[in-house]
Amino acid sequence: MSDDAERLPLPDFVRWPIFPFEGDLQVREVTPKRAEDYPRDGEPGGSPCPSCTAPDSEYLWVDEHWRVRPPLQPSGAPVLVFLETRAHVDLDGLDDELAGELGRMIVRLDRAIQAVGGIGRVHVNRWGDGGSHFHVWCYGRPLGDTQMIGFCLPLWAMTLPPTPTDQWNASLAVIATELAQRGGRSMV
Repeated sequence: MSDDAERLPLPDFVRWPIFPFEGDLQVREVTPKRAEDYPRDGEPGGSPCPSCTAPDSEYLWVDEHWRVRPPLQPSGAPVLVFLETRAHVDLDGLDDELAGELGRMIVRLDRAIQAVGGIGRVHVNRWGDGGSHFHVWCYGRPLGDTQMIGFCLPLWAMTLPPTPTDQWNASLAVIATELAQRGGRSMV
């Protein structure tokens, strides 16, 4: 579709103050749907699951069922960590006990991230299109930051300069310590 008149119009949120980009934006051409999804890491036809082979030393905190890890590089948000199951299972494969633990772990992680200080809210997001091993993204939004609110937080986190390494590492240590106070063990 080369005629711009046939493209979808921009949604209103591109003019909201939380949207990180401005200028001459346009909606990408809508591509046809495929018959099936691409295979994810850990699925037949995909790459091997990196979470299944990762040692506990790559994590901030671990217990019998859960592990918390940071991304490889600091984020533009003051905190970003991933909560994942120890077992290779996806969200729809959680049994009732593990599903109940997920709720408690999200609340524990929210409290641990808030303990870093200077955090306005903790955003919990679940995307599962890259890997089949269950994980959620947990972002700490800076207190008082009126642009990083809402669904644009991940965009800002990828756009802003990374949090300084010493501050990043100190925040991760707080999170690991806070989580370990209620069980499991800190790996920091």
